[in-house]
Amino acid sequence: PMTAPTSEKVRVRFAPSPTGYLHIGGARTALFNYLFARRHGGTFVLRVEDTDRERSTPQAIQAIVDGLRYLGLEWDEGPEKGGSYGPYFQSERLPRYTGYVDQLLREGKAYRCFCSRERLDELRKRQTAAKERIQYDRTCLRLDPAEIERRVAARDPFVVRFKVPEGATVIDDIIRGSVRVEHKEIEDLIIQRADGTCVYNFAVVGDDHEMAITHVIRGEDHLSNTPKQILLFQALGFPVPRYAHIPLILAPGGGKLSKRHGAVSVTEYQEKGYLPEAMINFLARMGWSYDDKQEIFTMAELLEKFSLENVQKAGAMYDIKKLNHLGAHYMRQRPLEDLVGLAVPYLVRAGFVRAEDLSAQKERIASMVALEKDRIEHMLQITEKLRYFFEDPKELDEGALKVIRKKKDALPLVERYAASVAQAVPESAWQPGQHAALEAHARELVSREGVELGDLAQPLRAILTGRSATPGLFEVMAILGRAVCLRRLARAGEVFAAALP
Repeated sequence: PMTAPTSEKVRVRFAPSPTGYLHIGGARTALFNYLFARRHGGTFVLRVEDTDRERSTPQAIQAIVDGLRYLGLEWDEGPEKGGSYGPYFQSERLPRYTGYVDQLLREGKAYRCFCSRERLDELRKRQTAAKERIQYDRTCLRLDPAEIERRVAARDPFVVRFKVPEGATVIDDIIRGSVRVEHKEIEDLIIQRADGTCVYNFAVVGDDHEMAITHVIRGEDHLSNTPKQILLFQALGFPVPRYAHIPLILAPGGGKLSKRHGAVSVTEYQEKGYLPEAMINFLARMGWSYDDKQEIFTMAELLEKFSLENVQKAGAMYDIKKLNHLGAHYMRQRPLEDLVGLAVPYLVRAGFVRAEDLSAQKERIASMVALEKDRIEHMLQITEKLRYFFEDPKELDEGALKVIRKKKDALPLVERYAASVAQAVPESAWQPGQHAALEAHARELVSREGVELGDLAQPLRAILTGRSATPGLFEVMAILGRAVCLRRLARAGEVFAAALP
């Protein structure tokens, strides 16, 4: 196989296995690779490690592509893009590795092992009982060359093992500093299985070399593979890339992050309607910091400030409250028409609006979103926030119940208000943005009645929306419109009767 040119231009790769979704830890690895490549004017490669044929379905591969696209992490080479270092699917690269296996066998750096599963199990049991290190005992390394030839000719099954040399390997890790591993800790690893396919650690070395990868940035769960991979690079005479192992994302309170702590798949965040810029900021801050003060980073700031040197060694805490805080921050930054476009599919899915009525409803929806946009963390919340605009409230929330119970004598006031507003406020004032007339009328009425505005507005809000907290009541009424408000106010008696013991 051809060897890759050695150039010092930065080339990094994100190399996920398609397991059905893009894991949040994988997304962060992709982001750190992307930022490093962009910062150094380098190339960001997407390579799919799809050697597990069962799990690597087209849908699973699509989930990774979609997840990266949602986050805005465009790769320079890889699936859908091509590039001069392809193919970018490991399954299509498998035939290339056999040449490297043959090279190591020829040079005496690897050997064929004919040991059966039974013998290896027996060996493991013996070593366990004797409290020895569990590793292969090199029986087949001592075989006579003639015997090896005879067994290969007889088609006896064999694996190929790499012969680990004596000594130690020091990983010069950009994040962890120098990590020393004694070779006696590493057994003679299998590099080619009996069926002729190569194992992960060997394939990765072939791929990283042929794709001229200069820096391998990945999760610290891969750290145990690194000494083996470095030994293979050296045995094959390839330059060794630089390594940077980023800390794992830990569950709140420590331990491994799993589904019970919240979503681990990027698709779930996308479906909930978190803005990509909030996700990027959230992922970047898990394990990396610029100084002790700054929490908010746009992509442009990350591209300017990110460095691997500032990635911490300790595990990074997953904290959904931080994401929600960032979600709310970025919602406030987005122009209204963006948010309306994002909200519409959620409103259609909830059955609030029919797709064919959208153009007629667009302005009304925009005025609703404008009222609520500073109170939402992700778009899925818009459905609940706006529900009362589309559906008559079925029941009162806790706060609204308290209001009606506290102001249990307000029903006659509400009924007098309903009769008055129907007469006094013209249809033209019941329009989004025209709420001044509604407010002026209500203030005039309460001063005539000798009560506070709150004595009227609180029960009104409860009856019209079923809630105790909403944006400005008169703004809400102007959007609801005259017919809906009068219809809901006509049920005031029922609402009071149901709420009072």
